[in-house]
Amino acid sequence: MKTLSRRQTLLLGGGLVVVAGGGVGARFLLRKRYAPSAYDDLLVQLDDRDAAAQIGETVLASVEDFEPATMAARLRQRIARRPLSVVSVEDAGAARLVEAGGWVLPETLGLICALAAKAAA
Repeated sequence: MKTLSRRQTLLLGGGLVVVAGGGVGARFLLRKRYAPSAYDDLLVQLDDRDAAAQIGETVLASVEDFEPATMAARLRQRIARRPLSVVSVEDAGAARLVEAGGWVLPETLGLICALAAKAAA
């Protein structure tokens, strides 16, 4: 069994760091970019902003007087730096729901999708 010298160990460790860092960096670089909006702090919670915007268009058809700035402020208070998944479960449990094209969604998710539609416009 051959032992590695200190130099070989450092080179091997450094190579692993570069490979691991490259994987993380590549994922960041290959991620789709969107035009900046005033709602990016909310929209960052969406996995696919384009698909969410399509859902949001349908949600907007059923919501009267949707004012994006007011809605964003309301959603920021409701979310309060928690994951969207947690807030969505709370919405469903409290029967806070919206209908979008025959689908029933937790209200917060539906309204963030509506913001995505407004940001894409």
